Amino acid sequence: MAALLVLTYLVLGLAGGNLLSLNYEFAYPLAQVNHAVWRGAIWMLLTSLFLHADLTHLGGNLLFLLIFGTSLEEQVSTRKWLVTYFSSGISGNIAFLFLGGDAIGVGASGAIWGLLGAAGGLRGLMGMVFYIGLNIFAGGGLLAHAGGLIAGLIVRYLWFTPSGKTHFGQRRFVINTKAS
Repeated sequence: MAALLVLTYLVLGLAGGNLLSLNYEFAYPLAQVNHAVWRGAIWMLLTSLFLHADLTHLGGNLLFLLIFGTSLEEQVSTRKWLVTYFSSGISGNIAFLFLGGDAIGVGASGAIWGLLGAAGGLRGLMGMVFYIGLNIFAGGGLLAHAGGLIAGLIVRYLWFTPSGKTHFGQRRFVINTKAS
């Protein structure tokens, strides 16, 4: 996913004439333009997950994608990882649609917060103090972050039970700390 995000940034940067920041005029059909989504451009809820405003935005999302995404990769199948990523990202974008006014949104932050929620569950939320501090750079993205996080926590709840079994009947890796 990280490679896909970088490739998308490079292609749009080269095609849009600016590698330092997103050319919104060029990327308009792919960004989440809330008033356009309300008029039927619902694909923007998905396509905007692959866009980033500038190199700092891309770099921050890649860093946390690698941290939280790798953690979740160790716990679930690729299919479940992708379901988490896209359901969290789209949920975050829907939250941004309903609460973000007439704004334009880009980025994978909602999806990444969903990976955090699914990878760490409620215990993982304790480690978010640092990440929440980084939200000072998020602008309107805070809505997408919250929506993605809630979706990730719901996905985790649906997949894992306290006994260590998933709701799909598969066994997940559980460390037994009791001496035999």
